[in-house]
Amino acid sequence: MAKCNLCNQELGRITETHLWYKHKMHFSRFIKQFPEVNIGPMPWNKGDTKANNLGLLRLSNTLRTKKEWNFSKWQREKRPVTRYKELLKDGNLSELIGIILGDGNLNEHPRTENLRITCNSNDAGYIEHISSLITKVFYKHLSIRKRKDENAVSVDLYQCKISERLNLPCGNKIKNNVGVPHWVFLNKDYMRRCLKGLFETDGCFHEDIKNYTRCMEFKNNCARLRKDAYNILLKLGFNPQLGTNYVRLARRNEVYRFKELIDFRNYN
Repeated sequence: MAKCNLCNQELGRITETHLWYKHKMHFSRFIKQFPEVNIGPMPWNKGDTKANNLGLLRLSNTLRTKKEWNFSKWQREKRPVTRYKELLKDGNLSELIGIILGDGNLNEHPRTENLRITCNSNDAGYIEHISSLITKVFYKHLSIRKRKDENAVSVDLYQCKISERLNLPCGNKIKNNVGVPHWVFLNKDYMRRCLKGLFETDGCFHEDIKNYTRCMEFKNNCARLRKDAYNILLKLGFNPQLGTNYVRLARRNEVYRFKELIDFRNYN
């Protein structure tokens, strides 16, 4: 319980409604007058619910019996419908799709969707590249958050209908058997950029000068995605190897040609 410093009334919390109707005082002025009081507006997801507030429960039961709520007519006639533009199918979107299929995931929430890409904290240049790419595709600012007690950074975008516009399903990528959208196969530059996203997330470059071996490898447990990566490499004139959990380039001249083609991990 909290006690109001002005009237000593005990409350669940000191709210703006109480301060204005009881004391004709704005919340900001109250905080300035009593800075030692550790209170503030409650986060939207930490407020009262029907389970702990009898007034909200009564209100909920009343509204449940009504056919329409008080603002239904206004909502139908006045409320603007948000229409999201179709994403521009270009090289930036192709590369972003490759990154999402590699280290990204799409999550569905009650009112929105979340695109999250997880990066190594030490790859500052790559994090900046991904952030710039998402901003160019979605025209929206995103959040970059360092994970507590982990050497990882989450790049997050929240918006509605992300999955629909990317043509990628939300949820587990392996269970959904995700793959590269068909339009990427229609253009060589789109295919190249998509491979760049795939190999820079789930790919690696091995070079053993002593044993004269080198390879470029993409590892992933999704069968359809491996097959799509394999087919794109074939269309671009390479001779890849397709394994149970990898797609690999092992010919020396092809490895270096591919590394130069996609400008592999050059963000310094």
